[in-house]
Amino acid sequence: MSRTFEILRSAVDEKEGNGARSGGAEWILGEPIREAPEPAFTDGVTSTKIVLPYADGWSKSWRERLKGFVFGWNLGCRPNYRIVALEKGSPSAEQYKILREQVKKLHDRTGARCVSITSPVKAEGKTSVAVNLAAAIALTYEQQVLLIDGDLRSPEIHRYFGIRPTPGLADYLSSSSNGDLMSYVQDTFLPSLRSLPAGGRSDRPSELLKKEKMKNLMDEIRARLPGHQIIVDTPPVLSTPDPLVLAKQVEGIIMVIRAGKTPREYLFKAVQSLNSAKVMGIVLNSVDPGMASKYYYYSR
Repeated sequence: MSRTFEILRSAVDEKEGNGARSGGAEWILGEPIREAPEPAFTDGVTSTKIVLPYADGWSKSWRERLKGFVFGWNLGCRPNYRIVALEKGSPSAEQYKILREQVKKLHDRTGARCVSITSPVKAEGKTSVAVNLAAAIALTYEQQVLLIDGDLRSPEIHRYFGIRPTPGLADYLSSSSNGDLMSYVQDTFLPSLRSLPAGGRSDRPSELLKKEKMKNLMDEIRARLPGHQIIVDTPPVLSTPDPLVLAKQVEGIIMVIRAGKTPREYLFKAVQSLNSAKVMGIVLNSVDPGMASKYYYYSR
C-alpha cells in the first residue's frame, strides 16, 4: 500500500512540476487544450509539443481515469496519433502533398469542395488519410479546411489534435434546438484547419445522419465557410450504412485500401455498394517506402 502511495505522490509531484518527457515529445500537463502550439521540427526529427488535459472525462473507464491520475497524461493522446504530413523531410509527407494536389485538381475540374474519406473495412487507415490530407491542405495557408468526424461509431480525429471530443456532430444532430453551428467547431494548432468532432456516442448513428438536419447542416457549412475545403471521415462501407448515407451529402468520395491487406473483392464490393459516380479515386495505404524513396528528390 505504501508503494502505491509513493507512485501516486510521485505522479502528483510531476503534475505540480508541470512537465514530463516521453520519447521525442514534450508533454505539458494540466494546461488548456486550446493553447497547444504548432509542432516544431528539428533536423527532420519531430519534436512535438503537446498540451494534455487531466483525465477529466476523456477516459472511457475508471481504469483509464486511474492511469491518467497515476501517470499524469491521457492515454488517448499518445504520440501514435501522428500527423506525418507535418514532418519535415519525410517521403510520407510528400506523398500527402501529392494527394493534396490531386484533390485540388479534381476540385478545379468538378467543383468537389466536400469530400468524404472511407474504406471497404476497418483498419485500412482511412482516418489517418483524412487527417493527413486535411493537414497537407491546411499547410498551403491560402486554403482553409474543415475536417468533420463523421464516424460516430469509432471517432478518432479529436485524438490527433488534442481537442475535446464533445460537443460535436452527434450532439448537434440529436439536439432539439437549432444551436449555432460554429459553437460545435473547434480550432486546431494549425491556423487554417478547424474540426467538427463526432461528439457523444449514439445508439442509432445512421438514423442521426439520415436526418434532414444533416443535409441542412452541410448546406449551412457550405454557406458559412465558402472558402473551406471540407473533408469528412466516414465509417467503412462494408461495415455500416453510414457512408452510404453521407455519400449523398458530399461531391466526392476517396476510397482507402491497405497494401497487402485489403482483398480485391472487398474493394469491388465497396465500390459497387456506393454505386456512385462520386468516387474520385483510391488511396493505397501502407506501401513499402522503399519504392517511394527511389523517386524522392532530396538527398537525405
